[in-house]
Parts: sequence; C-alpha cells; structure tokens
Amino acid sequence: MYTTHFWYQFYLHGRKIGTLVFVTMLCCAQPLKGQMTKQGVTMHRLESDKKKFQYGFFLGTHSNALGLKYAPAFDTPAYDEVKTILSPSMTGFNLGFMVNVRLDDQFTMRLVPVKVALYQQALDYEFTDGTTDKQLIESTRIEPGLFFKYRSIRRNNTRMYLVAGISGSLRSGKEEMVSSTDRLEIRRFNLKAEIGLGLEKYFKFFKLSPEIRYARGLTDVLLPSNNFYHNGIGRLVTHNFSLYFHFSD
Repeated sequence: MYTTHFWYQFYLHGRKIGTLVFVTMLCCAQPLKGQMTKQGVTMHRLESDKKKFQYGFFLGTHSNALGLKYAPAFDTPAYDEVKTILSPSMTGFNLGFMVNVRLDDQFTMRLVPVKVALYQQALDYEFTDGTTDKQLIESTRIEPGLFFKYRSIRRNNTRMYLVAGISGSLRSGKEEMVSSTDRLEIRRFNLKAEIGLGLEKYFKFFKLSPEIRYARGLTDVLLPSNNFYHNGIGRLVTHNFSLYFHFSD
C-alpha cells in the first residue's frame, strides 16, 4: 500500500516537474526568438540577383596623367635648356549608363554603351632657368566599354567583386588634325585596358556599387607633328585612376 502511494506521489511530482520544465523552456525560448529577430538582417533585393538583365547608371571622378618616353631628339642641342618633361595628375568627371548581364551567380558581364568623360591632360616642360611651360589639353570623350565581373558569394547585403575589361575613348568635336601652331596635340582615339575592385551593397530600392579602377592606354596617343613640343617625345600613353558609384536595380 505504501509502495503504491509512493509511486503515485512520484507520478504527480514528475508531472509537475515536467510541466515546470516545459513552461520554463517556453519562457526562455520566447526572448531568444525575439533576440534573433532583433539582431537579424533583412535581406534586400533578393530578386535582383536572379535577373538576366539589370540596368543602371554611374557617376565618377578620375585622376589621369600621361606616361611619356623620351625621343632621341631630347638629347640634342635643341633641348639643352629643357631640364625635364613631366605630366601632372589632373582630375575629371565621368557619367554613363550600363547594362549588367547575368552569366552566373558570381559572373556578370557589364556593357557600357554610353560614358561621357571630361578630361584635362597636361605636360609641363621645365626649363633650366626655373620656368615652366604647361601644355594643357581639355576634351570631352565618349568611352564605351565591355567588362567582366567576378563576384564573391553574397554575405547578407554585401558582395565584393573584381572587374576587368577594355574600353575605347573617342574625343568629341573637331576631327584629328595637325595644328599650325606649336603646341601639344594628342590623337582623337585611344584604347584602354582596365582592372579594378568594388563592393555591391544592397538597399531596399536599389543597389549601390562603389568601385576603384585603374586604366592604362594601349595605344600611343601622341599625334605626329614636327614641332618643339612633339619632337622630344617618343611615345605617350594614358594612365587613369577612377572612383565610380554605380546605381542599379
């Protein structure tokens, strides 16, 4: 009889303990769930990564300089009074439109059908008497391009990426011609190889991609001309460092 009463009491206490443990787990789990929601990340624009085509525009600024190679004429008496020829860094502005084509989750092709770039390019002829003759060239250029991007796996609302490609550069306005005035002239067309890295940041209504890119000219942009500013130079190529801000859907 006592044994039966003992097991009955144990059964009642067991049920109470089980109920207490269950209620305690619920109470502890509820704050934990709220904490995860509070600390969680809202994933923006998940559908954007699945689109075959994405459209956008970009703004940017660049610093550019001309890399030069001296001609044999620079060692002749005609340039005895010229100490050196330097290209200072000049800033400019870029604006354009783009189309991103999804090849894979991590591979994207970027087509830039329209890009307008404002340039200032210069060479400083420094003389032995301490004076400097600056040859400044200002131009507006149309620069279409084709690029390929390799993107990292998406981490919350962020992706890192590498980008590389090729672009053309065509000066708008006047045709290519040799001036009768002694001054520096560069070609109307240039071809550039570009490489850079960037960050894709997903927001609720758009995607922002800051990007740093380096571009090197593949062609000699020195326009053949027989004058003081050209004869001492054998080759001119362009160097650009750019900061872009891409906005896309």
